[in-house]
Amino acid sequence: MAEASTLDHLSPGDHACLIFDDEPLRARSVAAYVRAGLREHHRILYHGQRADRLPALLAEQGMDVTNALASGQLSLVEPGPAYLSLAAWKDEATASRAAGYRGMRGIGDMSWASRRTLVDELFWYESRVNRIFADGYAMGVCLYDRRLFSEPELRRLTRSHPATITRNTDPERVPLLRGVRTQRPLGLRLEGEADLSNRHALRAMMEHLIEDTVMGRMPLVLDLTRLRFADSAAARILLAPAAAGTHRLRIVGLSRPVRRLLTFHWSGPPDRVWLE
Repeated sequence: MAEASTLDHLSPGDHACLIFDDEPLRARSVAAYVRAGLREHHRILYHGQRADRLPALLAEQGMDVTNALASGQLSLVEPGPAYLSLAAWKDEATASRAAGYRGMRGIGDMSWASRRTLVDELFWYESRVNRIFADGYAMGVCLYDRRLFSEPELRRLTRSHPATITRNTDPERVPLLRGVRTQRPLGLRLEGEADLSNRHALRAMMEHLIEDTVMGRMPLVLDLTRLRFADSAAARILLAPAAAGTHRLRIVGLSRPVRRLLTFHWSGPPDRVWLE
């Protein structure tokens, strides 16, 4: 049951990839995620093949979602082109806020997208959708069946997610990485660990921050107070806006190891990066 308790540690802002290889694991995971969403008064959107079978699957896990379906708190959607539309997810988040929900959580059973022609599109989508979750309101779990995707495909896709969960994941170490935008000060707050497993996701978060921000007099603030670990590649990604000369950075909450790492990798002008 480790994967179910792991999902309880997720919160708005998280984007996790759950790898499963049998139906009981899938059922327990979906039930845990939906149960937490109902408890937290989140709107829940389930996208998957044969979505109409979800209520019966949840009933086998001891859940009655009749009221949630009737009220619209739980929506069941067959996957289609709209699933890969960032605009559609933004619209759903806006509608959820307007309806008074405390958050929005999506569940995507990606079995429908196992055709090899879709893997490149999936990689692009999984990286870009981090923009939706970075505002700290929406969250998502993508279900990938190990029996339908090759190991190289799974490695590529999981690295686009800040966190990856398997039956062997330690519940206390999820989310592996969480990134949430901040407005005052303008920047990004990172929590967890930044390494090879989520490198593409971290790069996407930083690229989205730069794309959405006009360079001004004030530097962007990266709050790393709760970042436990970063490798050299992560350090270069964090410093990339300053290295490119597009934005100045103020990096706060540094542990000694992360400070040493960033100092080692920054050789540019001292007025572009402040380490605090």
